[in-house]
Amino acid sequence: MKVSRLAVRDLRNMETVSLRPSARVNIICGPNGQGKTNLLEALWLLTGQRSFRTSRDSDLVRFGCGKARVEAAVFAGGRRQEISLVLDPRRSAALNGVPLDSPGRLAGEFMAVVFSPEHLSMIKAGPVERRRFLDSAIGQVMPRYTKHLGELDRVLRQRSAVLGDLYRHPQLEDLLDVWDEHLARLGWLLMKARRRYVQRLEPKVREIYEGISHGAEELAVSYRSTVPVPEGAGDEEGLDCFRRAIRGARGEDIRMGSSSIGPHRDDLEITLGGLSARSFGSQGQQRSCALALKLAECRLIGEITGEEPIVLLDDVLSELDQGRRDYVLSGLGKQQIFITCCDLEDFSRFRRAKVFGMEAGRLTLLKKPSAAGPGW
Repeated sequence: MKVSRLAVRDLRNMETVSLRPSARVNIICGPNGQGKTNLLEALWLLTGQRSFRTSRDSDLVRFGCGKARVEAAVFAGGRRQEISLVLDPRRSAALNGVPLDSPGRLAGEFMAVVFSPEHLSMIKAGPVERRRFLDSAIGQVMPRYTKHLGELDRVLRQRSAVLGDLYRHPQLEDLLDVWDEHLARLGWLLMKARRRYVQRLEPKVREIYEGISHGAEELAVSYRSTVPVPEGAGDEEGLDCFRRAIRGARGEDIRMGSSSIGPHRDDLEITLGGLSARSFGSQGQQRSCALALKLAECRLIGEITGEEPIVLLDDVLSELDQGRRDYVLSGLGKQQIFITCCDLEDFSRFRRAKVFGMEAGRLTLLKKPSAAGPGW
């Protein structure tokens, strides 16, 4: 998968930006606050997912403007495709000129992996960020998963409303049975998808971290569910496990007025040498863990879909030493990469990269790729 043309209008601080990137490495350089990350954000939005920086689309529209627009020409699936996304402020999307019923339908049409400093929260913060990582990653290779997530959110809100009213209206308990069944079915579907994904992700994460850290310690990831379901359980057994667990937690749920078990409470456990990376990992170890997870996600997308995703690296390589930087880039194979940085000195050896400058939301070409020379 390659982007051959990108056009952005009135997104963040970018009034009009047009970009014809290299099919390999693209470096966007400039001081902080000039719009480098905004450009990566524009590319990421073409996946049909929410921004990796905000949950509100209104934050993305340039101040004083009514709407923002992102358009791209992409080579994917063996052919050229045209993608457009409009934030007005609600979003709408079109593929090859045909309007889509939902921007989420872009999932699987345009795939990208983004890694920014904010993604360190996957390791440092609580389970919410790790669930968000899993949901974003799985949603790209299994579009119906995102639909199930939306259904789960609706069920949890409805179930919470019933739980909150039970003290005043005990007759609502029959209605709670209905929402319990919905929660059990969606919970099993989502847990099954997450568990399978983590099982395929884990060996890749372990191998990548070993390369990044030169074998200093062993990284392991595993899925931790609030509902105990035996490995290898079939659909009937898994669903029964969820039904029993939800029923068993009903008293606590009524007291708390919320659902205490389900996919919305699960976690991705990350350990180094058997110890929690969140609690005991150093800053450098935590950064390497997050990077290993993202690179493993990248490899898994290619393995599952047969398409290599676009890679968006937001000011992260400059904080790695030369050896780790080389390892990361060599591991990306032939994928198209967009890298932001503040200082080109860190990337002076990238002879084959196309270099752009970003200032106050305006993009300029600084250097075309060199035709000769070893390395990047």
